[in-house]
Amino acid sequence: MTRMDLNKILSEKEEEPRFGKTGYVALLGRPNTGKSTLLNTVLDHHVAAVSSKPQTTRKYLLGIHTDDDSQILFLDAPGIHVPKIALDEAMDASIRRVMKDADVVVCIVDPTREPGQEDQLAAEAAQKSSKPVIIAINKNDIATDEQVAASLEFYRGYLPDSPVVRMVALDRDKVEPLLALIKQHLHEGPFLYGEDEMTDVYERDIAAELIREVLLEELKQEVPHCVAVTIDSWKETEKKISIDATLNVERPGHRGIILGKNGEMIKNIRQLATKKIADFCDTRIQLSLFVKVVPDWRKKKKFLKDIRLME
Repeated sequence: MTRMDLNKILSEKEEEPRFGKTGYVALLGRPNTGKSTLLNTVLDHHVAAVSSKPQTTRKYLLGIHTDDDSQILFLDAPGIHVPKIALDEAMDASIRRVMKDADVVVCIVDPTREPGQEDQLAAEAAQKSSKPVIIAINKNDIATDEQVAASLEFYRGYLPDSPVVRMVALDRDKVEPLLALIKQHLHEGPFLYGEDEMTDVYERDIAAELIREVLLEELKQEVPHCVAVTIDSWKETEKKISIDATLNVERPGHRGIILGKNGEMIKNIRQLATKKIADFCDTRIQLSLFVKVVPDWRKKKKFLKDIRLME
């Protein structure tokens, strides 16, 4: 992520800039450790897609948390994994960009899963970052002391001097210790965003992610990972937002699964996605969904660039 020119930002503001603890914080970890859940909880708004399936997050997302004495700029990146195809390479590039931009790295750990190769990749990335690293043990409400100890011993092998905090990403009160620890590692500086801003991502991009979240929730196995959601039309009036979106799939069989018998599945997807987008935009939503077959799109770099999943 390219940092915005500070002088340009300040010159565009009519009022005096606020000062406090501020900086970029990378959320790092294997897939499904709770990075996006943490971001949504801190922002008290659903801006990042969340599911129990891997590869929910495909590109980085900026979340802006402002309080009385700080502005923390969270960078939510895809979960660390071994790249295999072009889409994986694009996700890996997002992780590298986030790590480069970060002032602090929060390495989020799920102790309910035994440490494996993806944990090793996350720990090594944090170790090599040369940035201050905080180890955040998630799921403190359900993990046993033995599970926490095992995960901590693993990460301590790479990050022996990093401070540790236990949290529950779903619980706002139980992420406060993490926020306090992050502030200790940030420097004083001017706030780069307004108090009412919570992301630099367009509403239409968040809408696409919320549609994909529904696909991950409602479809099984590999199908939702073979879908790319693109917003084709976004028209706003005082009373509603009309959205046309395309679900790009890799095979005709996937199209049939998404449509469902007599179109029941896509109708259900549309209804659930409409509600999520309406909750986020706080207005009435008219959503139309179309399904298009784009063979092997995850392997096509040009297509990934066209839909802004790869630079």
